[in-house]
Amino acid sequence: MNGNIEEAGIRVLTEGELISAVVEKHRRFLEEDRKEFEELDSRLTQVEEDVKNSKNSRIRMAERKEILKEKRQQFYHQAEAILEKELFPKLDQMTASKLKEDIKKLKGQIEPGEEQKLKESFMENLREIIRAAGPGENLLLQTDARLKEARNSNLELNEIIQSEKQLEENDGSKNEEISKSKSQHKWLSSKISSHEEALNYWEKLKV
Repeated sequence: MNGNIEEAGIRVLTEGELISAVVEKHRRFLEEDRKEFEELDSRLTQVEEDVKNSKNSRIRMAERKEILKEKRQQFYHQAEAILEKELFPKLDQMTASKLKEDIKKLKGQIEPGEEQKLKESFMENLREIIRAAGPGENLLLQTDARLKEARNSNLELNEIIQSEKQLEENDGSKNEEISKSKSQHKWLSSKISSHEEALNYWEKLKV
């Protein structure tokens, strides 16, 4: 049998050579798996950090939203208070009630674009009423300033809401990535342990 193998040009490996080949194989696999594990571990750490930062950002956004909602209502309340004091006593009840109703619409939860249209219509109407009632241009300017501040608060509020939606989408894909990466992480860790045990076993035989 050996003669036939030698005639065919095939050399039979010794036990030591076979063990060395097995050791080399496990070393190569171990090196590849460790490299993949380190890259995955680094990526996983980064994604988890991103999710953590995103969570903190969303907490800050929620707090800022509450402040802006309150500020917006305060500016409308101030505008209403000015008109209550300086203008409404000079008006008939129907005209005053119509202005109050318009302010109520402005104070509602509406998009900044809609708010701007309502504000322009309100201020145009108010300008005519003030001219007729005679309390002066200063009242118009004070009211307009507060309505602008109220809308600015709503603009920022709307921007935050859009940013929150984007963060939610990003967090969804990142949480999915974390889930997949953790499974891969666990599998690679198990593979590395198996190769380390095998390498340890075969290296002892090599000696």
